[in-house]
Amino acid sequence: MSIRPYQPGDEKHMREYVPRAFGVWARYGIDHTLPRERTDAIYAEEVDGYAQRAQAGEPGFAVFVAERKGRPMGHIVVEVDEGLSRHYGLKWGRIRSLAVNPEYHHQGTGTALVEHGMDWLRDQGVEYAEVGTDQNNIAAIRTYEKFGFRVIYCGVTLSQRL
Repeated sequence: MSIRPYQPGDEKHMREYVPRAFGVWARYGIDHTLPRERTDAIYAEEVDGYAQRAQAGEPGFAVFVAERKGRPMGHIVVEVDEGLSRHYGLKWGRIRSLAVNPEYHHQGTGTALVEHGMDWLRDQGVEYAEVGTDQNNIAAIRTYEKFGFRVIYCGVTLSQRL
């Protein structure tokens, strides 16, 4: 496995595996009252937004892709939050997204991507980093904890059809 910066065309693969990676953990995938095809479209739009930002070379923003034999296995999106950096007087970074194709789960892909993303954040001078995940995504929480993250907040989302 190797990890490299996003390249144009990666979004095609990302759009394919992200709904499966997030389908059972992310907010819209958990709510089975929502139409699956629309949920998948949300994930595709998210991927396209990350691809556009990466292709534009947006400062303080990066997407890295793990691949094996030229096939993307997963990706991580990292960024420097300029607003929170100004507010708190220290460089604030975040892992915006981490997704691993389910075909490559339990192979160290997520851990390798987080390690790479954290190195990039450190190289940007980030002093404080955060990441959000679903409280039921124990594998992600354990991966993040390997890198010193700790749970500081759990929220509740309530919904209903009107």
